[in-house]
Amino acid sequence: MNYKNWLLYRLLRTIYHWILRTWKSFISMFTDKFSREFICKQDVRLVYLNNPKVACSSIKVSMFGDFEYIHRYVQNNNYETKSLSPEMRSYYKFTFVRNPYVRLVSCYEDKIVKNKDHFPQYYHIDMQGITNFDDFIKRIIKISYYEADPHFASQYRLTHNKWGKCLVDYVGKFENLKNDYEPIRIRFGLNPLPHRNKVASLLGKNWMDYYTLETAELVYKKYKKDFTAFGYKDECRKLKEYLKQKV
Repeated sequence: MNYKNWLLYRLLRTIYHWILRTWKSFISMFTDKFSREFICKQDVRLVYLNNPKVACSSIKVSMFGDFEYIHRYVQNNNYETKSLSPEMRSYYKFTFVRNPYVRLVSCYEDKIVKNKDHFPQYYHIDMQGITNFDDFIKRIIKISYYEADPHFASQYRLTHNKWGKCLVDYVGKFENLKNDYEPIRIRFGLNPLPHRNKVASLLGKNWMDYYTLETAELVYKKYKKDFTAFGYKDECRKLKEYLKQKV
């Protein structure tokens, strides 16, 4: 391919993806097309709204048993659905959220450091060849809520529909996982909660040290509803104070 043809290809590709993003944005004004996974335990009328990087493996094990490939087990046995049926809407529904700063560090360590080049290209954003955390953050903040991989998508957009209605009866916090989950476990007769995927803790690095003042602000602006809706707003102040002391 000569240079002129390459330029034409890049131009057409850019136009195509711009049209596609514009069309998706237009459609999203009238629909709620955010990708979700509802995990249903039919026998006890319980629904878990899956939130990746927030103890989702441990919660599934507690619900269904200690299978090595728990995500595959849930999928293969049709416990997973993309939307709630009329019957499931009457079930008890819950999910868990996490400090957005820590969740992104966990995502980076698991999907980029441990499993290199895990993410595909998102239309105009190339997710291949990420070399550091700053690079990771500066790429994902350019990806819209509707295109984002569930591992770094907005938690507010997960738990709330387009019109701001919460889709679950209870939202617990990862930071208080054991205490918040225990009443659910007892009520529905579930297994004890295991602790899986200790990826971030195994690397032995303080999550705050991944950030700079610039990336801390970028993440706060991108995930502002996550911080404000779930009570993590003060985490931005704490992180910035920590980073300023390092300078």
